[in-house]
Parts: sequence; C-alpha cells; structure tokens
Amino acid sequence: MYSAVKPLSKYLQFKSIRIYDAVFTIHSKCTVVILLTCSLLLSARQYFGDPIQCISEEKNINYVQSYCWTMGTYIIKVDNSTDLRQLLPTPPPPTSRAGHGRVSLRRLADYNEEYARAISIAEGVGPEVRGQTQRVYLRYYQWVIILLLFQSFVFYFPSCLWKVWEGQRLKQLCSEVGEALLSEQTYNTRLRLLVKYFTTDYEDMHYCYMAKYVFCELLNFLISILNILALEVFLNGFWSKYLHALATIPLYDWDRWNHISSRVFPKIAKCEVLKYGASGTASIMDNLCILPLNILNEKIFVCLWCWFLLMAFMSGLNLLCRLAMMLSRTLRELMIRSQLRYMTKQHVQHVFRDLTIGDWFLLMKVSVNVNPMLFRDLIDELCELRTIHSSCSSLTLLECPV
Repeated sequence: MYSAVKPLSKYLQFKSIRIYDAVFTIHSKCTVVILLTCSLLLSARQYFGDPIQCISEEKNINYVQSYCWTMGTYIIKVDNSTDLRQLLPTPPPPTSRAGHGRVSLRRLADYNEEYARAISIAEGVGPEVRGQTQRVYLRYYQWVIILLLFQSFVFYFPSCLWKVWEGQRLKQLCSEVGEALLSEQTYNTRLRLLVKYFTTDYEDMHYCYMAKYVFCELLNFLISILNILALEVFLNGFWSKYLHALATIPLYDWDRWNHISSRVFPKIAKCEVLKYGASGTASIMDNLCILPLNILNEKIFVCLWCWFLLMAFMSGLNLLCRLAMMLSRTLRELMIRSQLRYMTKQHVQHVFRDLTIGDWFLLMKVSVNVNPMLFRDLIDELCELRTIHSSCSSLTLLECPV
C-alpha cells in the first residue's frame, strides 16, 4: 500500500518556481492526492477482501456474488418508522442463568414475533410488508472508486489548464534567482532581464495572463460547489441524511450514528438472484450480502464532505479578495509594499503610478519567486527609469539625456 501511495508524495513537493498561490495549491494538489489515496485504499483487497460477500445455500457461491455485484443490492426502508417503533411491544426481560450474562439465541426465539420482525426490518434486511416498506437500491456501491478517480481528474483540471496557459513565463523570468545567495554575475544578468521586460509594453499580454489565472480560480470554486451537489445526487440524498448523523458525533450517540449512517452506507444488504430449474421454471433466491467497503465509504465521504465545504469556502473567499484587489488601487499598492519592507511609500507610489493591473499581477508573481533583494533592486530600477521618463516628458527632445 505504501509503495502505491509513495509516488503521490512527489506531487506534493514544492517546486522552485511557484505558479500557484496557497489556496490554488491546496485545492488542486492536496485534494487530488486525498482522492487518489482514498481510491487506492478502497481497491486494496488485502485490507477489505472482496467488495461483496454473499450468504447463500447455493453451491455456486461465486455465481451468486458475481450476480449481486453486477445487478446491485438493496435494503428495505420502513415508511413512518418512528410511529412503527412506538407501536412495538417491549421485549421480555432476559432471564440470566448461572454463568450466563447474555440472552441466548434460543431465548431470543421466544420474543414476540412482531417485535423480532420489526427489528429485522429496521436494520434494512427484513421481510417486505406491502404498504409499509419499499426497496432502496444501492446503485452507487460499484461506482465509488470510479467516482473518486473522476473527481481527482476534475480537481486537477484547473491546475493543468493554468500550467498550459502560463507557458513557463515565470520560469523564464525567475529561474536561478530564487536562492538567498546569488553570484554577482547571475544577479546583475537577471536584474537587467527583469528591468528590460517590465519596461517593455506588454500591457495586453499581462492583462490576459491575469484574466486566465482568475478564470482558473473561478473554476476551482465552481468545481467545489459542483462536487458537493454531485455527492447529493450520487448517494441519493447524502446531505439531508448525514447532517443528522453528524449532529450525533458531539453527543457520542453512536447507536443513533450507526442507525442513520446505515440508511446511506448499510453493511448488510439483500439481493435477489434469478435461477432457472431443469424444466425452465424460474425461481428467485433471496440472499444476504455483506458490503465491507461501506465501513470505509462512510468515513471517506464524511471527510470529503467537510473538505469540499472547506475548499468552497477558501476558494470563494480567495475570489472575493481577488475582486477587491482588482477594484481597489490602494489594496494593490499595499500588496506591493508588503514585499518591500525597507522602501519608502513615495518610492512605491512613483513606480505604481503607471502600473497596469496586469503588470501588478505579474510583479506579485515575480516577488514570490525571486530573491527579496533582487526584487527591491528591480523596483528601484523601475522607479529610476520612471523618474527619467517623467523628466524627459517635461523637456524638449534635445534637452533630454540619452
């Protein structure tokens, strides 16, 4: 199992050039690793055995298990179960014998038949009563691993899309200058390259660069919301049922937790197998099947529910912050100043005066990928060039220094 999960750890390693922010990284990388790990865990037979194990009097048990796995299983849902439980007769108190503290199975057979039948129905595998019960088919069980793999691809898609659109622009600008100690030649060469780049008119290109990144952030938010809704459909009312189950955790009411969680993730289900006799007469065999993967499924989907909600909240908050920065020039200036601790406010304002929103966005990306001293010198150079340009605009062409 460890050998299967180990390659995923390389996906979480930090790159020398960071093209995503923290929220984007958590959304695309951490979520993908979580989903792939869950799918690998569910597919590991050494921990859970076969995904379905049926109890049957039929000699060819492999046929029964394959049939139930292919055609699906179901549980019995009791209508108005609350009223039904109130009408149940109280079971007789156990009569303990010497050396026996529990009621034996023989004593259990003496219980009122109605009580035993109702308790059996409440577990989802009892007999069907016309007008009082209905079948709930567990159509999701065979598709859980495929769903998790598909979700991992969907969460990976925005990062893959941005990697294609980004086109290694930051790598070309910031390679070899992320370390704290740089050679003088590398320092000066990269500084001249960055100054030349940011003094060239790439306004439209930088604006498109920022717009594509914001679009990928919007995709992250929409994907989180859509996955929350997808679980509701896939698990047939997951949120409406599991909200009540989660409310029992702080109360340590595990009996109620098991009762509610069994409605979505039952551990035992029923399966009807169609069989033909020697004369061609069809008969139906009623079988019980154990669903061992549901022990893990209920934990996985509860954790994923909380994780998707967290991702939706973080992505939505990140979008609001991005929108505020796009609308407020003051916030953008504060973000630049946060990367330049020892530079005066007037210095930054002078550089920021003619800076477009696309240039600002790319400067912020560069600031987290280069040496802080190099970024400060870059702003100094841009400020000096802006000063010379402003002086030239107020002088005649002959008076302007070359």
